[in-house]
Amino acid sequence: MNIMKKIAKIVGIILAIFALFIGSGYAILEINPFGNKPGKPVADIEHKVEIWGEEVAGNHSGSKLDDMNIKGNPNRLLATFKFSTSIVGEEYKDNEAAIDTFTYVHEIVGGYEKSTYEDEPYLIPYTRSNSDSAIIIIPGGGYGFKEMDGGTAEGKEVAESLNKAGINAFVLHYRSNPYEWPIPQLDVQRAVRYLRYHANDYGIHPDKIGLIGFSAGGFQTGSFINLIQGKNLFPNSYQLDDIDAVDDKVVSAAMIYPALTYRYNVPMLFASFKDEDVRSPEVREELLNQTDLSKHFSTANIPQFIAYGTNDLAVGVKGPQEYIQSARVADADITEIVVEGQNHGFKQEHYMREFLEWVKKVFNSL
Repeated sequence: MNIMKKIAKIVGIILAIFALFIGSGYAILEINPFGNKPGKPVADIEHKVEIWGEEVAGNHSGSKLDDMNIKGNPNRLLATFKFSTSIVGEEYKDNEAAIDTFTYVHEIVGGYEKSTYEDEPYLIPYTRSNSDSAIIIIPGGGYGFKEMDGGTAEGKEVAESLNKAGINAFVLHYRSNPYEWPIPQLDVQRAVRYLRYHANDYGIHPDKIGLIGFSAGGFQTGSFINLIQGKNLFPNSYQLDDIDAVDDKVVSAAMIYPALTYRYNVPMLFASFKDEDVRSPEVREELLNQTDLSKHFSTANIPQFIAYGTNDLAVGVKGPQEYIQSARVADADITEIVVEGQNHGFKQEHYMREFLEWVKKVFNSL
């Protein structure tokens, strides 16, 4: 009998550890640790439209693997666990290997991105007839992956809700690790310009385009409007085209459980900046200051919507709260939705009704 109890106890411990592996990935960042089979297409990938022309700013034929710190023979479950826990926290840790290994397993082995710096960012359109407004949806993923690569919660499902409300939607697949700042942000800028350039083709009013970003996609949204919009941050070798000459303004910006600073996800800097810069205490502090959006709020002219959970284990609540405070000091039009008791990655039921009411008022005011 005692032997059976010991066996049961050991089995229980093993199951608990297994549940922790699965739960940490799903609960903290809404990552499915098992994921999809390699090569499974992104939802509605057959409808994608590439947003860059013959030249993609920042691309080249070099191997990503030469720049990535991939450890051993990566296991997907373990890589997910390490990634989801390694990018969280205010304390600096050299977690480059955990981040790069997860990106390799999920994005490259998974078939969502290439092993060379030759990815082609795209939009997936979800259009409605008789609608002149549009929202660009920017999925999250800690810059280590994109939730739309194997998921639909921050992409297709949001687009379908917007469509039901009579709003066109476009899900953005942007470049991320090992691409570095400002390449992901340039993809947001290009997506805005692409839609404005093709507004007539989609029946959209060029001044009725907004953004909604989730988690790291929230940082994509906030960093674009506060740090990138109206600027030319292209690589020197890039040749401008007609779309680059189009205005990049948006009429609204929504950020859902957003990471609006790296200060509460310090190791995540490895997914966005040069490794040697992140390792340098002086340069790291400069990067943290440069990317703390509450310190660089400059968009009082853009109505903004922020929803965050009070029990967010991934990015916390301080980042959104500090940003909202800066917006209010600037007398900006900002709507705050506090979702009591919710962790990172909460469902649409906690924000979508309020968001739709808010964004329709913005569009109708034009």
